Amino acid sequence: MKKDYLNYDNIAQRYNQRYPETQQWERGQALFELAKKNNAKAILEVGSGTGYWLNLLRPITNNLYGLDFSMGMLRQAKGQAASLTLIQGTATHLPLKKESFDFIYCVDAIHHFGNHRAFIQDAYRLLRPNGVLAIIGHDPHSDGSHYWYVYNYFDTVYDTDLRRYPSGKAILSMMNAIGFKNASEKPVEHIQNLHVGEAVLKDPFLRHDATSQLALLSEEQYQAGIEKIKQDIIKTNGQIVFRSDIQVKMFMGTKP
Repeated sequence: MKKDYLNYDNIAQRYNQRYPETQQWERGQALFELAKKNNAKAILEVGSGTGYWLNLLRPITNNLYGLDFSMGMLRQAKGQAASLTLIQGTATHLPLKKESFDFIYCVDAIHHFGNHRAFIQDAYRLLRPNGVLAIIGHDPHSDGSHYWYVYNYFDTVYDTDLRRYPSGKAILSMMNAIGFKNASEKPVEHIQNLHVGEAVLKDPFLRHDATSQLALLSEEQYQAGIEKIKQDIIKTNGQIVFRSDIQVKMFMGTKP
């Protein structure tokens, strides 16, 4: 088993805690606008998880398909308001007919796919002419547009992300090489959070199971990172600022 593999069945029931009702996600709006602009009649999300993003697209079409490897996540997706067609499978061997979709996308998921090029190649096969592929996520390879305090406190997390995530340049290069036209990128969300002192311990994304970055850590590794944070809080009399400043981008390409 790959050391970067995370069993999402174990955290599926708690996963939607990361989507509080008070949060407005700009990446969801970007997906909606792109699907509407493309007049998408059939939409596939790869790495669909609990179906959160697919559910946002239900005003556009009833033909919403979600593919995920985790049966636990797919069971959670059945509870969405939208009527979803859910499929268990892998992103690199999409078990669907060619030219079946107008819009294929993934959100914060490509780093789980292993073979990034194989996913983009298979998405190309499944798209109809003029269909669009969109890949949404952040790029830890990008200097100056990606800062997350977690990297400073938990051993191996940053190196693991560099290994798992393709760079933005690599995504666009693969799209062009496979045959997509008009491959481009644009920022769709700017995450900026500041936590002062002990307030960081209430950051929902600091929970052990909140992100794959932390969920991949053993309990010992995770607690060691939390202890480092607490020690810095003590050393600064609670005045230390924990900062997140992350540009989320959408990489797009159209099948001729």
